[in-house]
Amino acid sequence: MRTVKQRVQGVIFDLDNTLLRSRRGALRALKAASEMIHEHLAKQGYVYGKAELLRQLRLIDQFMLGKKRLYNRDVWWKTLLRELGLSHLSDTWVHQTTLHYWKIYAAESPPFKDAEPTLKVFKKAGFKIGMVSDSDGTPGMKRKRIRLQSFRTLLETIVVAGEDTPKVKPSKTPFMLVARRLGLNPKNCVYVGDNPRTDIDGAKAAGMVMIRVRRDGNNMGHPDYEVRSLREVQPLIFNLRS
Repeated sequence: MRTVKQRVQGVIFDLDNTLLRSRRGALRALKAASEMIHEHLAKQGYVYGKAELLRQLRLIDQFMLGKKRLYNRDVWWKTLLRELGLSHLSDTWVHQTTLHYWKIYAAESPPFKDAEPTLKVFKKAGFKIGMVSDSDGTPGMKRKRIRLQSFRTLLETIVVAGEDTPKVKPSKTPFMLVARRLGLNPKNCVYVGDNPRTDIDGAKAAGMVMIRVRRDGNNMGHPDYEVRSLREVQPLIFNLRS
């Protein structure tokens, strides 16, 4: 990490695993999807254990999120069917599985306790507040999930990378766009995120100060600053502002 000192006027947040406790929601949603796929295959005469389907979906999840950055869950389920030699069964039920997945994901991903209080502190202090978050792969789904959150009214602008911009993070384009919408130079913005693969490089390439919220033991990447909670972000940004 390097020490950065520059006048901060805007604070930009990631959504999942930064403001929302999404890791739990993702696991439960994947389990729900595996059960739905199990039931559909059983109706067609193909019997696979729920545990085995979930195991394969977890591997697909890791590959799609970690290497491909492919967020369209329809593709995930079709990949599973292809691996099982059942591509011919792909139909409208695949997308219904995706919609069910996101319903569970949203319901089981509550905000961290320090999320809304942190946004309120910065809003009251006169900072411009924005968000950059990757598309969920289903157009409109990310904004639908954001609308469920009470803190949405504190956000002045939201950029969904991959929908508002051609590329998802870590492209610097969505970070440049959110700064432009806020009427700020990216160099006067701080980006607060959690993902070392997508959040750090894009924000820094745009010229923003990058603060990583690291709630787990993973120390990948090279953020400008690293904290354990959003509460720790508050004094850090006020210090950068002075």
